[in-house]
Amino acid sequence: MSGIVQIVGQTGGASYLQAVDSAGRSGVRDADSIAQTTAVNTNLVGIDAVLDNSLIQQTSVNTNLVGIDAVLDNSLIQQTSVNTNLVTLEASNQAIKTAVEGTLSVSSPTLTTTNTLLVNSVSVAAAGTETTSSVDMDGVRRISVFGFAEDTAANIITQVSSDDTIWYDNSEETIYITSDGFMKTINNDVRYIRWKYVNGEATAKTLTLNASYKK
Repeated sequence: MSGIVQIVGQTGGASYLQAVDSAGRSGVRDADSIAQTTAVNTNLVGIDAVLDNSLIQQTSVNTNLVGIDAVLDNSLIQQTSVNTNLVTLEASNQAIKTAVEGTLSVSSPTLTTTNTLLVNSVSVAAAGTETTSSVDMDGVRRISVFGFAEDTAANIITQVSSDDTIWYDNSEETIYITSDGFMKTINNDVRYIRWKYVNGEATAKTLTLNASYKK
């Protein structure tokens, strides 16, 4: 459509425009109203641009949220994998424990107590010496010696040997005699052991000596 626009008059400071189209139709409109409408349209265009920019930003946020969601999903998958591996490891450990406990067994060895009467009420002459037979201590870690002697002033000497031939006094294991008899437990680190009694009295004295150990 083509036509002309012209100012047709002013009233109270306001201008009026007359527009005539190609068909000869005309209309009169307040020029200020037209300017205000144009300004409104301009503002609406600005608002629309702002809304478009906001939509773009919202789209970007949505995209980021989708990315975060994907990361969280991947993390959940990894956690599930870790949990599965832990369950598998626990099952393996349990299987190993069961296998070990199933194959290991502890049994106590059967120990036999040996009691030997080495000297049985033997009368030892004055200034005389009584030496017991030797005890083979192979496999024996401890031995107890006990008995009775009339000579409470004397001691019984413990002797040790590696070959049952050459003997050495072990003063740390000296046995002291009382009126109630004597008893001593000896921790053993030698192969052979025996005991010697020397009667220091002027008359004969009786001696009884036992040895007991487990093997």
